[in-house]
Amino acid sequence: MYASFLSFRKPCIWSFWLCHLFMNRFWRFLISLDLGLWLLGLVCAVMAAGSFLLKGEAAVAINAMPLFAWLLAAPASVSWWLWLTIALLALLVVNTLFCSFDTLRQKLRRAALLPTLAPQLIHAGFLLIVAAHLVSSVWGFKQTLQLAPGMLANLPNGQLFMLGRVAQMLSPQGMPVGASGELFIDPNQPDRRVIISPNNPWFSGGYGVYIKHAELQPQPWALLEIHREPGAGMALAGSLLFSIGAALLLWLRSKSKENKYDGG
Repeated sequence: MYASFLSFRKPCIWSFWLCHLFMNRFWRFLISLDLGLWLLGLVCAVMAAGSFLLKGEAAVAINAMPLFAWLLAAPASVSWWLWLTIALLALLVVNTLFCSFDTLRQKLRRAALLPTLAPQLIHAGFLLIVAAHLVSSVWGFKQTLQLAPGMLANLPNGQLFMLGRVAQMLSPQGMPVGASGELFIDPNQPDRRVIISPNNPWFSGGYGVYIKHAELQPQPWALLEIHREPGAGMALAGSLLFSIGAALLLWLRSKSKENKYDGG
């Protein structure tokens, strides 16, 4: 009976050991820098291929609406590269999260704070930027309007505005180089007005009104874009964290080299 118990136990031990070995190697693969670099390279390659392949109306429409609205409307034969990019980015996010977790688990109590913190700031910044783009892609808003002076329009939150005078800036050669427009942000109060230009939009309730183009002949008109980016603040915070982490990491490495040379 004891012999039969040992004969049953031995395969169980081997199975457990093989499972443990497989899971350990799989974990090391998930948190490896090589996997992150391969995924990043694939993201760049797929996006480059898609940028060259996307043509015609689909190329115009992708810039006229939030990304996920375009993805749901576009056929798979056109949007496959973006779905693949999203899948690769999701894997890259998993790789980043697991890598940070493993580093903090092993080094937080045994290593100096700054060398441990710098890469995690870069990881946190990257994750925030990805999350910001996801938020804007799902809950963002884009709308293009062609208005003539005196025409009314409204923001999605109900705010009315009216286009006033339109101006066009020309180069010495007579080529258009810019445009501006006058917006009456309360048609009942003519004194409440703003001037918008390509780098100076009007914001109200989280929506921005941008002037994209203007013409004066044969009749003046302006092409306006209403834009809402709910992830903009998150993207800015991610960019700051990424920049601080990268600068801190470079400073630590340069300091380490100086100490090495001084000691050598």
